[in-house]
Amino acid sequence: MTLAVLAKMLCLASGIFGRPAWDDARCSEHAGYVMEAADRHGVDPVLMVAVNIFECDMGDKDNPIRRDGKLVGYDACPMGVRIIGVEHRQKYGPADLYELAAVRMERWKRWCERSHRGRHHHYIKHYNEGNPAYAPQILAVMAILKLRGARHGELLKDRTIEIVRRLARLFVRGWSEPQS
Repeated sequence: MTLAVLAKMLCLASGIFGRPAWDDARCSEHAGYVMEAADRHGVDPVLMVAVNIFECDMGDKDNPIRRDGKLVGYDACPMGVRIIGVEHRQKYGPADLYELAAVRMERWKRWCERSHRGRHHHYIKHYNEGNPAYAPQILAVMAILKLRGARHGELLKDRTIEIVRRLARLFVRGWSEPQS
């Protein structure tokens, strides 16, 4: 996948949530962050985009983590990376969050390759282990981004079905890769 294709994918995906799509400069900037992190850690950049779509709706709004009513951290966007310690959040910009996500994906990918040989098990499930339906959600979003049909199994939640439907309108019907 080229940087131009990834940037176009990000621009299209950023517009499905009812707010203006990202401009070309922002798409190119984030595509660069994704490609660098994905290449450095041997993970699929489209998988990283699928996680960002699912976790953050391609937005910059962090999700607060509360324990006993007290703010203790954030699922930081992009990528929904868990940052414990409110004071630590400001240390991480978008490039850092893509990098942290790729590091985690690489670690789980290597662990799953060693531990689950021959068994059907995608490493992305470890990105959010508290959600047993996490991997099917992410893989359904990724399938649409890769122009494959997403299966609507019983594990897909209504929100994911809606994301897949919106992406399918953009990617399956009208998506063509820019000429490099």
